[in-house]
This record gives sequence, structure tokens and C-alpha cells, in this order.
Amino acid sequence: MKSIAMKLKIVSLVVLLTLTVACQRSSDDVWNDTKTAGRQVGRGVSTLGGKGGDSRQVQSPEDFAADGSPNNANSRPDDFIGFDDESQDGKLRLSGSQNVAQPRETPGEAGSSIPGIEAFRDPAQDPSLAPIFEHIHFDYNSSMIKNDQNLAILQKISDYLRSHPSVYLFIEGHCDTRGPAAYNFALGANRANEIRTMLIRDGISADRLFTVSYGKERLLFQEDGDEFHQLNRRGQFKIWEQS
Repeated sequence: MKSIAMKLKIVSLVVLLTLTVACQRSSDDVWNDTKTAGRQVGRGVSTLGGKGGDSRQVQSPEDFAADGSPNNANSRPDDFIGFDDESQDGKLRLSGSQNVAQPRETPGEAGSSIPGIEAFRDPAQDPSLAPIFEHIHFDYNSSMIKNDQNLAILQKISDYLRSHPSVYLFIEGHCDTRGPAAYNFALGANRANEIRTMLIRDGISADRLFTVSYGKERLLFQEDGDEFHQLNRRGQFKIWEQS
């Protein structure tokens, strides 16, 4: 068990070192950090499950599996926080995220027709778009999308993207201040991926939807308290239109 705890601490250190300087860097830099750290998290955690780690970005619940012993508290590292939406085998349940198509192009990479995240704009700054691209909010320690308000927001976004086929969307996953930074980075990724999955299910092309996790780096509110925590636990959006 000590080796399991040590592996998780090494994985956490890799992500924490990446995130330490992110607040002083551009969004493009953070996006690149997200891809790199995501690969490290996926490699380290999948190894704990007995799988050979690969070099891909985290995309599914299996990438954030626990050690396979959900009922044995002694088998988990000290900084482990169990997810509310956990299945009986200890793995995160992300509805429909398995086998969801990934975009054919990566924004900002050489040869891509899609620019980096810096070229995407915040629709909240446009009075005509702000009522459509509202934040999706999540329960504490959960990546599941619940309640009619969130579903209504997703429907508005889906309708807009369907009627504007040249618009591309970055989905940001955010968390509140509680818990380790590495864990929140993973939780933010799952929240963004859950939103993406639901939009794909509603007929939006996977090639137009991208995700990035900021964990607890970009809080809307620094204050403590349930109200502020709830507002910080969100999915947020940026858009870019191909001319």
C-alpha cells in the first residue's frame, strides 16, 4: 500500500509543479500544461489499476479510477477525496463519456486550422450571447450535471451551435477551493468532459468541442462559504467562429 501512496504522491507532484506557474502564464500556456499534466495523471493512475500507462490525455472515468478497493479506507492515500458519483467498483461514473469521439484537430498545434485558446472569446462579454452561454454548476465533489436549470442552459448552447455551424467551443472545468490541487485538476477535467459528452449526444460535432481544466486556479470568488463555493464549481465557455 505504501507503494500505491508513493505513486499517487509522485503523480500529484508532477501536476502541482505544472500548476504552480500557470497563474502567471497565458491561457495558451495553461492549455499546453493541461495536456501534459493530463497525460501524467492518466499514466500514473492507470498504473495503479494494473494497466500499462499510455501517453494520451485524460478522457474517461477509468483514467481517474481509485485503487479498486472503495470500501477500504486504509488503502487510499491521505489526500484522497471520494467522488459522490462513484460506482461500486470505485471508478468515476461519467455518463456516456466512454468511447466519445475526440476532435480530429488540436487547437493551436502546428498545422491545425483552429487557433489556440487565446483566440477564443468570452461570450459573457457579448450581451446577445451572455444569456445563452451561462455557467453550468456542479454539486460538491461531483461531475454529474443535475437539475433543470443546467439542462436548459445546455439546450440553449446546443441550439446555438446547431444554428451556427462555424462556431467552435472551449469548455472550461473549474472547482472550488477545497481539496488538493491535483485532485481538483482531475475533477475539472471530468466536469468539462461531461458537458462535452452531453453536447455531442445532442448532435453537436465532436470536432467543434474542446475541453480544458483549470481546477481551482481561476476562482470567481476567493471567499469561503457554501454560496461562493457553489459559484466556483462551474463549467464555463469560450467561443471562436471560423471565417
